[in-house]
Amino acid sequence: MKLALYSILPELQPYIKSICSMESDRSTNLSPFRVLPDACVELFFNFSNSQDSVSTITGKKVFSNCQSYVISRMSNFMDVQITSKTGFISICFYPSTAYLFFHLPMSEITDSLTDLHCLWSIEAKAMEEEVDNAYSKEQKVAILQKYLLRQLNKNKIDKTIHYCVQQINKNNRPFSVAELADKVGISQRHLSRKFNHCLGLSTKEFIHINRFIDSLVFLKKYPVMSLTDIAYESGYYDQAHFIHDYKTFAGLTPSAVLDADNLVIC
Repeated sequence: MKLALYSILPELQPYIKSICSMESDRSTNLSPFRVLPDACVELFFNFSNSQDSVSTITGKKVFSNCQSYVISRMSNFMDVQITSKTGFISICFYPSTAYLFFHLPMSEITDSLTDLHCLWSIEAKAMEEEVDNAYSKEQKVAILQKYLLRQLNKNKIDKTIHYCVQQINKNNRPFSVAELADKVGISQRHLSRKFNHCLGLSTKEFIHINRFIDSLVFLKKYPVMSLTDIAYESGYYDQAHFIHDYKTFAGLTPSAVLDADNLVIC
């Protein structure tokens, strides 16, 4: 599998976490890899000739019959198998920004694969045709970013959500929903409605999965640190919850995650 990263336009950098292409020139099956859930939303564009070259281990087609599609945050891990020559571009949005491009409550597409035509209508078709006619992957990425700029609606930025996500991300310990609601001066229920609209998950769910991702970073960065210390540094109050999250989100124990070389996260 060939991986390449691309520059993000300055105007899109506050909203997009990464842009990459993934390409396989082999016609034989590659080793499966496990995609771990996070709070991000990703836009995929398939530039290969095959729509059925990528499957989950259970046989569910990842690419389905659409050329461009959006995958919202997942609740569980997914094992993926590349079965033939394939190539696609992935645009990963920061957790609290995708709603500015797709103009619908993100809760409507949570845990699903959505054809971009359902979200952008005629613009999706025009984009696909233009990308298909581009000769290089760099040109394809430039065209995709051009269309993203057209769809970006800065006027719809929810400042409450932006503030809450910043607070959660920059603090070493997880906030409670009550603490966040108190900080922004609204009820917990109203805050969770806002989170569901903008992120596709509740305030509590976002705090939960963000804690898991933080612990995963610690685990990979400091492999000699004890699991107890990693759990504490990531905001877990006991090791039982720490291990439970790993089995839920990764299907593995923390020590098994440390040894795994086939895990993928945005």
